[in-house]
Amino acid sequence: MPTTEIDAEAILEHMVSHTLEVMCFAEAQRLPSQLPIVRPVAARIDFSGSHAGHLQLEIDPAAARALAAAFLGLEPWHPSLESHIQDVTHELARVLSGRLVTSLDPEAPFEMKTASAGSIEPKETIRQAFRLSAGTLSVTLQLS
Repeated sequence: MPTTEIDAEAILEHMVSHTLEVMCFAEAQRLPSQLPIVRPVAARIDFSGSHAGHLQLEIDPAAARALAAAFLGLEPWHPSLESHIQDVTHELARVLSGRLVTSLDPEAPFEMKTASAGSIEPKETIRQAFRLSAGTLSVTLQLS
């Protein structure tokens, strides 16, 4: 059954909020518009299957640090935390992509990979921004 853009928008918002709460004990408040993030920590995951496209996260550096600390169970000032921030951001993007694709079509197989150099021609683009306690997270979903 095809998913409408409104469905995908609502599913994405729910998945982001729920995933951040479960993985990082973080509350996310949806913002009405997307704000620019200076020097974001970013991750992009491409996926294919019945729904193909990519999901990109961009996170304020302070918020990415707080999310990584919570995910790893470390204090935000822990000396080894800096080396894990990008990995945690990629893991969040992978989990969000997997949960999103299976929510759009639970029966269909899919494949995920770290972003490739190629680009897709999106049929729809959904952008959402969220306020976290330590900054902003934005997510872009492109479906082709």
